[in-house]
Amino acid sequence: MVIDFPRTEPKKKVRKIKITNKYNLPQAIVNAVVNDPYDSSGSDISTTQLIKPPRIRILQDRNADLIKEDVSDRIFSLVGQNTHHIIERACTINDVAEKRLFYRINNWTLSGQLDLLTSNNELIDFKVTSVWTAMDALKSEKSEWEQQLNILDFLCSKNSKELIANDKQLNPDTLNILAILRDWSKLKSYQSKEYPKQQVVMIPVRKWSQKEQEEFIISRVQLHQSSEHMDNAPVCTPQERWQKKDTYRVLKDGRKTALRVLDNENQVAQYLKEKDLVDKKGIQVVLAKGEETRCLHYCNVNQFCNYYLSLEGK
Repeated sequence: MVIDFPRTEPKKKVRKIKITNKYNLPQAIVNAVVNDPYDSSGSDISTTQLIKPPRIRILQDRNADLIKEDVSDRIFSLVGQNTHHIIERACTINDVAEKRLFYRINNWTLSGQLDLLTSNNELIDFKVTSVWTAMDALKSEKSEWEQQLNILDFLCSKNSKELIANDKQLNPDTLNILAILRDWSKLKSYQSKEYPKQQVVMIPVRKWSQKEQEEFIISRVQLHQSSEHMDNAPVCTPQERWQKKDTYRVLKDGRKTALRVLDNENQVAQYLKEKDLVDKKGIQVVLAKGEETRCLHYCNVNQFCNYYLSLEGK
């Protein structure tokens, strides 16, 4: 069913979602998942919510009592929370760690929690992630990480008086992601030049000008604010839906893998002509529709989203 957005003021506090345990995992794991210490109270929107699509945030808010997630789907998140203990060990009296900052902007209070601001003025965010994600971020900047770190940097600049360690005021000069690679393989590190040579990778993040930061934050706050009073918040963009493009697979009878995977019909026609495969028996071209990965597999409120329900007549 589709649950419409009511024309009411948004809830300021959202009750925790219901946790199921359909695979009968140990109660200790269930307890660890349920007792999530995350708390962004005191703000209208957090950094992670600000960069999230408005539709997802609002659906999570409006349907908080109806959302269910299984313990098995929260394991990576649980492992990621262990970075709290890593940061505790990393922090010295000269650093600022795990501090939540607030700033009032466009009539909303924005909050964000920094992981570690070192005595060398390095703002570091710790993430437990996959090798593929880290490698992709090293090649081309990961927009969500860049946005998150720059929002935190902006909050640091607006709360500079609170960022004092050992009588020294700290102010971020550089932004970095410290990526802990949960699926790293020593064997693969020997086999590929591009594969990370260690299980921890420092990924530099581009620091925006304060004007860029403020303009981005205001635009995102305004987008979320304007969406609050809509019956249906804007549909997530293709990028936010993690839309994969359609591809054309050139198949040959008796072969398990495709001869080629191409982006469009023109490329297919050119390939078939170059390989003298036009009208050859046993050759077929199959359109593989690109799925919307986030909608289908990673959105915990898709059952309340009319866009998702419209996909393939769900």
